Amino acid sequence: MTYKITIKRSTEDGDLTFSAPGKSITTKCYWNLHKKIPSGTYMSCSATTMARKKNSKGTPREAIFLPNVSGFSGIFIHMGKPPYQKWSDGCIVIEESKMIEIYNAISPKDGHNVIVVIDD
Repeated sequence: MTYKITIKRSTEDGDLTFSAPGKSITTKCYWNLHKKIPSGTYMSCSATTMARKKNSKGTPREAIFLPNVSGFSGIFIHMGKPPYQKWSDGCIVIEESKMIEIYNAISPKDGHNVIVVIDD
């Protein structure tokens, strides 16, 4: 199964929509305004956890990994808290509960089964 995340960016924030059969989640998203990943379509993304970052429970942070992002390494969609932009070094940041909901909907983990489309 393939999952899709669409991000529509405006000047300072955007809307992230996750879609899978029988499930749709839409939430606000944020990024570092001075260091953002290029718009485009990213294939072979995966639900995973971040090795060196923790969530609010102190366990590895749930995330979506985006491979092959020009000019970046280790780029994710991951959780953050207000002010959200401060949680980003180029990554897309969303509310933790929405990130966990998206992460839990994707199977298998590390499956290269997520397409992320970023549109400015």
